[in-house]
Amino acid sequence: MKPTILGALATALLSVAGTASAERPANIANTIWTLQTNRDAVQLVITTQGGPGAPGAATCRNINGDIGNVAHIRGWYCPASGRIHFVHRNLDSGDAVRVFSGNVSDEVPGMPLYMAGTMTVLFSAFGDLGEYNFSAFR
Repeated sequence: MKPTILGALATALLSVAGTASAERPANIANTIWTLQTNRDAVQLVITTQGGPGAPGAATCRNINGDIGNVAHIRGWYCPASGRIHFVHRNLDSGDAVRVFSGNVSDEVPGMPLYMAGTMTVLFSAFGDLGEYNFSAFR
């Protein structure tokens, strides 16, 4: 009976250790995501990510990109926690029209990477004002 219990315990410990080693991606530059907002699916492209050592980049990194190949975004991503925050600005005025705040999932081999959180609509051309959920995968 003892070998069976020890075997089960060893298997449980190995499975816990395997899941504990999952981490968020260190860099999300040059990634293409399918972003769902307000029942619309659009492409989110994160083109660049700043590196460590830049001003304000001790923990999080600047990111830049586009939503739907036309709307520029700028924000930050924290590789250690997976926290992401970016702002979609109007091309003409530069005013913020939507703000996204969420988390990027752990990398799991063979599985998609996910992102989800809250989107705040600040300009009615992008839906009713207020907060809504968003999700993305790549």
